[in-house]
Amino acid sequence: MCGIFGVIGGTNSQELFEVSKALSHRGPDDEGFCSIPELVHFKGKDSIKELNFPNLEGNFRAAFGHRRLSIIDLSPRSHQPMEREKYLLTFNGEIYNYKEIRRELESLGHTFTSVGDAEVVICAYIQWGEMCVEHFNGMWAFAIWDPRRRIVFASRDRLGIKPFVYFHSGKYFAFASEQKALLKFSHVPKRPNIANARRYLVWGMQNFFEDGMFGNIKRLLPANNLVFDIESGKLTTYEYWKIVPNIENPPYDEKRQGKYSDKFKEIFTKAVKLRLTSDVKVGTALSGGIDSSSNVYTINELMKKRHIPSVGESQYTFSAVYGDYKADESKWINVVVGDTNIRSIRVIPEFSDLIKSVEKLAYIHDEPFDSTSTYAQWRVMSLPRKHGVIVTLDGQGGDEIAGGYPLYLPIMLVENFLNTTFFREFKNLEKANASKRLFFRTLGTRILKEFSQRVYFKKMITGLFNHEINFIPYGGRAKAEFSHLNLRAWSDVREELVDLLKTADRNAMSFSIESRFPYLDHKLVEYAMSVPAVYKIHNGWTKYLSRQAFRGLINEKILWREDKLGFPTPQREWFESGLENFCKRYISNSAFLKALDVNSNGTFDHKILWRLTNLAAWARVFNF
Repeated sequence: MCGIFGVIGGTNSQELFEVSKALSHRGPDDEGFCSIPELVHFKGKDSIKELNFPNLEGNFRAAFGHRRLSIIDLSPRSHQPMEREKYLLTFNGEIYNYKEIRRELESLGHTFTSVGDAEVVICAYIQWGEMCVEHFNGMWAFAIWDPRRRIVFASRDRLGIKPFVYFHSGKYFAFASEQKALLKFSHVPKRPNIANARRYLVWGMQNFFEDGMFGNIKRLLPANNLVFDIESGKLTTYEYWKIVPNIENPPYDEKRQGKYSDKFKEIFTKAVKLRLTSDVKVGTALSGGIDSSSNVYTINELMKKRHIPSVGESQYTFSAVYGDYKADESKWINVVVGDTNIRSIRVIPEFSDLIKSVEKLAYIHDEPFDSTSTYAQWRVMSLPRKHGVIVTLDGQGGDEIAGGYPLYLPIMLVENFLNTTFFREFKNLEKANASKRLFFRTLGTRILKEFSQRVYFKKMITGLFNHEINFIPYGGRAKAEFSHLNLRAWSDVREELVDLLKTADRNAMSFSIESRFPYLDHKLVEYAMSVPAVYKIHNGWTKYLSRQAFRGLINEKILWREDKLGFPTPQREWFESGLENFCKRYISNSAFLKALDVNSNGTFDHKILWRLTNLAAWARVFNF
């Protein structure tokens, strides 16, 4: 897990140092630079001492850079940028099946000098070209200089776990892991994207767009490759992986349920095993829900069978708790502690600290975010390194692929309107934390489609601006997809989940921690999206696929919880205790909001008030 950057079209040592410094939190263990096309390697102030490279200085036509967080192969042999056969790589991420790929490449004549996954990536590209990504199981964002084709080839993992942002203008091309670093390149302009600022206020952050909050800075989208030709200046991107979800409506069958659940557990267990591969200590983020608990219980079972060096004698878990607030999940965390050999480390996020951290968080995330849960996750990520843990496993993605959200039941009812499944499940709406009102709203939204978006839009902007705003569409499928549960779930994976993954990446990397996500193993996602919806929700139980899969593993009290919370904070209580007054004062002083013609004195609900505060903080931090 690292920070990557590079530029084609002119740079100098001072500029490269500034970019590297902006990414130092992503890679505190090593620093490297290499010029292109000469492939002269340089070291910086944070480079490991064993490197026998000259100090970085001078001007360069092009260069790659790297900040390393050492996870696999801690030796200098895995230093980056990495050169093999005149190809050059800067790589962020983990390829979990790298040992398997390495054996295949060795059988094809490749030799290796390191024991890490970075060298496997560059050799895989030399062997298979752009199709190399089809061999990878993992999370990644990387760029390769191809001297034969005189191109930069870049790729981002299938689910968008690792970030890749870039700027392109003619023959000038620059990329980095984070926008703040990219802005250090002198040719990358810094200006706000006003249209997306307004879009954020209405719809929340939308990381499924190429365009973000900075004008001219784009994201490489999940499951996309990029090719930049240095001679012509042409840049192209294309999607290399996609899923067609199963939208069949078969009748429920108990035997098929068993087969689906058993296979789900089998693939998940393999995914967890792969993500325990590490030369540094691995722990787990634990909320007390099924998804995070499944990681802990699975690791606990694996530890009974063999010693896992990356885990050690006791598994460490990290959680946010809130005392007497309703958002507190301590009792569920305590159930896990009672069942397993874990050391539970906890933090109590407080709104007084949140107020102090608003601008720091805006800088960390480079863009405004949607809820105070982001702050709570950031506080959790402050814990692992204090206890020697550098890698954490997280339950992100379990709700999307296994049918966990309450809205999914009304969607499944719409999908099965007036058939046997509909009549069996309609009475279970309340049990799934949904409601009949939510069902009829879901049915109406499916029928009315864009009209419903326009009604929502009008409601959200009422009193928000001092002038009339033209309709801004959501831009994706998720908020308009009500025809099939699996289609909605897949849209959520491609849109809503990408926001959550971006948040997770920035929170973890701000403390130099690597987060891994077993539920987002692409083989598990592919399998889960092939399972008919009727096996994901049954008898009013959302996430039925997971509940059945983990019977006998996870404590029944957690497995059959009805109070789904979804990593909440006591946001309402915080607002009542003073956060609301802080937000109102903060936005009233924002020149950026005034320039947007926002009605800073309006009466807003907490969701909009929080978005306004985050947007104002972002604008202030980046001097807009």
